[in-house]
Amino acid sequence: MKLPDPRLSRAVLIGTSKYSLDNMPDLPAVANNLAAIKESLCDHRTWGLPPQNCKVISEPTTHSEMVDPIVTAAGEATDTLFVYFAGHGLADSEAGELYLTLTNSDSDLRRVSFTAVAYDHIRRAIVHSNAKRRVVVLDCCYSGYALGAMSGHENNMSDQANIEGTCVITSASKTKKSLAPPGELYTSFTAELVEVFKNGIEGHPRRLSLDKIFSHIHRALQSKARPLPQILNRNTAGHLELINNRAVISPGSNPPGYGPVPGIEVGTEFPDRKALHDAKVHRPLQAGICGTQSAGGAESICISGGYKDDQDHGDLIIYTGHGGRDPDTKKQVSDQQANHPGNAALISSQMSRLPVRVIRGADAGTEHSPSSGYSYDGLFTVADHWSTIGLDGFRILQFRLEALNDESDTEYPSTEHQHSQPHIAPDRWERISRGIYQDRQLSERIKKMYDNECQICGIALETIGGIRYAETTHIRGLGIPHNGPDTLNNILCLCPNHRILFDLGAVTIDDNLQVVDKITGELIDDLRVTPKHRVDLSFIRYHRDLHKTTLTQSDHRQSP
Repeated sequence: MKLPDPRLSRAVLIGTSKYSLDNMPDLPAVANNLAAIKESLCDHRTWGLPPQNCKVISEPTTHSEMVDPIVTAAGEATDTLFVYFAGHGLADSEAGELYLTLTNSDSDLRRVSFTAVAYDHIRRAIVHSNAKRRVVVLDCCYSGYALGAMSGHENNMSDQANIEGTCVITSASKTKKSLAPPGELYTSFTAELVEVFKNGIEGHPRRLSLDKIFSHIHRALQSKARPLPQILNRNTAGHLELINNRAVISPGSNPPGYGPVPGIEVGTEFPDRKALHDAKVHRPLQAGICGTQSAGGAESICISGGYKDDQDHGDLIIYTGHGGRDPDTKKQVSDQQANHPGNAALISSQMSRLPVRVIRGADAGTEHSPSSGYSYDGLFTVADHWSTIGLDGFRILQFRLEALNDESDTEYPSTEHQHSQPHIAPDRWERISRGIYQDRQLSERIKKMYDNECQICGIALETIGGIRYAETTHIRGLGIPHNGPDTLNNILCLCPNHRILFDLGAVTIDDNLQVVDKITGELIDDLRVTPKHRVDLSFIRYHRDLHKTTLTQSDHRQSP
């Protein structure tokens, strides 16, 4: 049985750790719960849920802030819906009702119903999900009341359309309080859940079902004399294999490979290149780039002062490609080529989006370098590449690498990106790269000028319902080191194929606005332009100059 499809699944993680009233003490561990569970669910070694499919709702203040994201996720998920809540739970024993708390909730039963969220509202949102399977995890006092809500006959989940099942796991029975021990990193129940997510269960299969996860957590809490969790399954939901068992290393999953190396934390230091090699963090003993074009790209790079054109800004690195350097003087003596194995690997990384491990050496001498030896500094993605004249006077390839840090779902550009218009709605700005945003309105204006037809081939993609689709790209890229403007004369409307080819330099535009296939050297067509859209030739020339070393057809045949 396969794991739930991450692309078709959704998770909503809700936590309330701070309370405004004295009768509701703060639960600082809840914030750690949310971070650890999201990290685990999005880790490809556990499940691999795309970050955009995992919403974190921290410190909700209103009913809609808690419930609306569940309603949205319930409508989007077609495979599995995972809903988690941690915080204070309040019980109305007379009504048999569980309430999940907001930051301003009041534990006074006379006020609970209008200061907290009735679990029944959560249940109703989940009932109407399109997901085949629904998983609810409640880490709060009296959470066992939710089991009764799920097992009721009226409108209960299992009576809905034909589904594989639903499962509710609670941290305590309806008469018991959950435990959040002072000074501990996580709440008692979630600590065991995170342990299973991150480290798996020894002696169990490669994939862990909800039943196996629950049984392990139950035994662990029982051995510590802590409140015992409860479970309710519908239609064999407990058999759902939710995550990979990270205690089992399957064949082919061992490094060398892409992504993090098990057991190696960001910031780990190594005395020398052999130690990096032995730990499988960076395998070559000399080369700065590890990986091949055919395998999907570079596994790792090492920044150790080998190229004077490198720039290290911490979470943003401008990394110089390989080749053309005298091994004795370390000076550049010839142009670099895109078909050099290391350079081809990094170009492939830009296309495959596979993460690249970054290692810094003390010899680089930047503020981000270790004082001695080498340090593993996390995963980066190759966002862009270009060619330019280096400090030694020869043409070099450079790659823009951006740190793959977890970013808030509500991250918006600062006012400096909003052109001094702080009252513009945040959804006007589209994030296209780390710290770089483009104005959606400009993009839409360009598309409207060309009726969503590609300026190179004239094709407009049309979806069901007659909706036409195109993409836009900046001729001179935004951000470091290009610093192009987000203006109409720096934007093209292209089909997806030509947008990718243009961004990678496989097609360029000459001063007569003729589109050139750089692989064959042949003219493709004239660039389509309207009187209202005058493309700036200086940006066209800048793009053309960036990609002077794009591979020829014979180069491609010779590439590894």
